[in-house]
Amino acid sequence: MIETITSLLSSIVMVFLAAMLFVNTIEYVGCRFALGSSFIGAIISPLFTSFPEMVVFLVAVFVAKEETIGVGTIFGQPFMASSLSYGLVGLAAIIGYLLRKRDDLIFEVDRSLIIPYAFITILFPLTIVPSLIGFHEIFGLIFLASYVYYVWMMYKRRLAEIIEEADDLYICRIIPHPALSIIIQILCSAILLYIGSEKLVESVKELALQTGISEMGLALVIVPAATAIPETASAIIWGYRGRDTLSIGSLVGEKILYSTFYPGLGLLLTSWVLDNHAYMSVVATTIISFVLLYYIAKQRIPVYILCFGLIFFVSYVILVFVLHI
Repeated sequence: MIETITSLLSSIVMVFLAAMLFVNTIEYVGCRFALGSSFIGAIISPLFTSFPEMVVFLVAVFVAKEETIGVGTIFGQPFMASSLSYGLVGLAAIIGYLLRKRDDLIFEVDRSLIIPYAFITILFPLTIVPSLIGFHEIFGLIFLASYVYYVWMMYKRRLAEIIEEADDLYICRIIPHPALSIIIQILCSAILLYIGSEKLVESVKELALQTGISEMGLALVIVPAATAIPETASAIIWGYRGRDTLSIGSLVGEKILYSTFYPGLGLLLTSWVLDNHAYMSVVATTIISFVLLYYIAKQRIPVYILCFGLIFFVSYVILVFVLHI
C-alpha cells in the first residue's frame, strides 16, 4: 500500500510539472500568433490535456475489453470538471486574491464562451438517449459532426480576447531560439504527461482494487479524477494568475470533447450500456452548466458559483462510497 501511494504522489508531481510547462508554452504561442484566449482555452488546450483520458478509453475498450470503464470515463470526466475542477479553480482564485495575484474574486470571461456552454447544455443530456432507444451509429455520427461544427464556430472567433503578453518560455533560458524552444518544451511536456498519466492511472487502479471499488465507481470518480489533473492544473494556474477566460475555457473545452467527440467514438465502438451512475453524472453536469451559462452571458462569474459544483461532488462520493448506491 505504501509503495502504491508513493507511486501515486510521484506521478501527480510529474503530471503537474507537465501542466506547468504546457501552460507556459500555450500562453507564449497564443501571444506569438495572436490567438484569442477562448480559442486557446476551449480548443487547443483540451486536445492536448485530454490525452490521458483518450489512453484510458482506448486501453479499456480494445486492450482490457472493459467497456464499462471506457464508457464510465466519458461520463465521469464532465462531471469531475463541473464539480471538483471548477471548485478547485475557485479556491485557487481565492488564494491568488489573498496573495495579490488577482484584483478581485470575479472571473471576467469572454462572451464567446457562451458557444461551448450552449453545446454542453444541449448535447450532453442527449448522450443517454441512444441507451434508451438505440440507433448508436446514427447518434455517434451526429456527435462527431457536432464537434467539427463547434471547432469551426470557435475558429471564426479565434481573435476574441487576444493574448497580448506572456512570459518567455522556461526553456528559452537554456535554448534562446524561440521556434526550437517551443518544440522542445512541448515535447518535454508531452513526455512527462504521458509517463506521469500512465503511472498515475495504474496507481489509482491498484488502490481502487485494494479498497474494493466497483468498476463503475472507478470509472466515474477515480479514473477521471486522476486523468483530469492536467487540465485542472492548467485551469488552476490560469485562475490563480487572473487569466480568467483561459481558465474557464480550458475546462469547458474538456467538457465539449466529452459531450461530442468522445460520445461519438463511444457510440461507434461500444455497446453503450449505461446505469444510474451515468444518469446521475448527466443530471449534475447539466445543472451546473445551466448555472454557468447564465453567468457567462453576463461575462462575470463569482467565485462562489465556481465552488457550487463541490456540493455535487461531495454528494456523489457519499452516495457511491459510503451509501454504496
